[in-house]
Amino acid sequence: MRKLFPVVSRKLSHVCSLKPYKETKWLMPNGNPIGAYIYNCVANEKVPIILNDPHIATWYSCGPTVYDSAHIGHASCYVKLDIIQRILKSFLNVKLVTAMGITDIDDKIIKKSIETKTPFQNVAKQYEHEFWLDMSSLNIEKPMIITRVSDHITTIESFVKKLIDNEKAYVTLDGSVYFDTTKYPSYGKLQKAQSEGEAANEEKRNKMDFALWKAHKPGEPTWEMSWGQGRPGWHVECSAMISKVFGSQLDFHAGGIDLQFPHHENEEAQSCAFHNIRQWANYWVHVGHLHVKGDTKMSKSLKNTISIPELLKQHSSDVFRMACLTSNYRNPMEYSPAVMKTAEEFLNKFKFFLKDAFIYVNNNATSSGDYKDKILNDLQKTEEANLEALRNDFNTAICINNLLTLIGNANKVMKSETNDYYPVPIVLIADYVTSMLTTFGLKLQDSEQDSILSNSLIDTLVEFRHTVRLNALSRKDKEVLQACDIVRDKMKSMKVQINDSKKISSWVSIK
Repeated sequence: MRKLFPVVSRKLSHVCSLKPYKETKWLMPNGNPIGAYIYNCVANEKVPIILNDPHIATWYSCGPTVYDSAHIGHASCYVKLDIIQRILKSFLNVKLVTAMGITDIDDKIIKKSIETKTPFQNVAKQYEHEFWLDMSSLNIEKPMIITRVSDHITTIESFVKKLIDNEKAYVTLDGSVYFDTTKYPSYGKLQKAQSEGEAANEEKRNKMDFALWKAHKPGEPTWEMSWGQGRPGWHVECSAMISKVFGSQLDFHAGGIDLQFPHHENEEAQSCAFHNIRQWANYWVHVGHLHVKGDTKMSKSLKNTISIPELLKQHSSDVFRMACLTSNYRNPMEYSPAVMKTAEEFLNKFKFFLKDAFIYVNNNATSSGDYKDKILNDLQKTEEANLEALRNDFNTAICINNLLTLIGNANKVMKSETNDYYPVPIVLIADYVTSMLTTFGLKLQDSEQDSILSNSLIDTLVEFRHTVRLNALSRKDKEVLQACDIVRDKMKSMKVQINDSKKISSWVSIK
């Protein structure tokens, strides 16, 4: 029996009185369960994913504030969100409509504009263009809808005006507009331990009230509104743009864990007040920080960031994505040489297996092929276990471990001393592994080195070395074996790694 949550029907939510946040529970949406569960910060546990239409869902990601280059902390967040979106679409058969907001009006952009003596619009355009190039280099799918604050000023104006008219917000003497958190008793439901709110301001009625509109200051961009000149506050921008695109209800709202409070808390509060509902976003997806040197968060303020182009000089995008796949999206992820080395080793194991499988299936075996029920049973069990793991809060780490176990068992069959030949199950496993990894967003392509070194030339060299090495092993010729090792090491220095076994030798390109 599915667990029942202490909830109120969404259809009745408009007439229910709002309760203090300590009593607020996650409201189970009306609709159809898709058979998957996701962690929800309001419920503080995993809850069923329920969609109004079982095959259609809306998704909004908080995009960058485009005042500087993105770093790999941002990369880990967006790669993990990309993986979750791919799982929803490809494994759970959801038609996902994705949107992302770009903050191109903000304090930091204005500061960079003043420092560089460049119009704030140019600053924003430069770094947004760079952001999309970085996302493409990481094989992150671009959202279907992109909303920029500068394009939605009238939308934001209407949003703020309605809150003022409904007495959920108030205008101060300087022309700023604040959301009145006392008019929304559920404030704090995303993060029960409330912080101090915005900086102290004599115009604010309550310390937790937050700015919807900031009064004009000399040298800053400004727009004339009925309540005064100024510019939008950060939190209201996303709510207004999402409401325009998706209406009064949103399925998934995603971002880094640092946005849970106050940004997402404030979004939920003002959006519920605007639409007169009790729950706006049904599922909040928060990604853990990327850490360096133990528990240190990677951030620009700590000056410990690594740019995405710098990352890709050291590691391929596939290696970085593999590191993301082997960590839980909600937990902090460590970035270190050891973590990246492990990710590269995992990736190479898969690439070696796929090449070995191709060689095995296309060899000149004289025996007839067989099906080998045990191998097919292993494949079926892995498929079932992986689907269950993905349905359980997108547990990709378990999937990667299951795949490694599967190819390990397949390798034992391929490299067995017997003359048994099982092309069908090996092909099916190779196809499944390829499908899983590419669906997760891995490209599994060889590096640019292959444009310099012909694949056929490398194949010939590896095959020749393999023949020489086997003869040397049979004669126990240490001198020839040492020469084979020198060739292997030399090839590795040329970004070609050789994998030896008694039956075959294969190779992959490495970064």
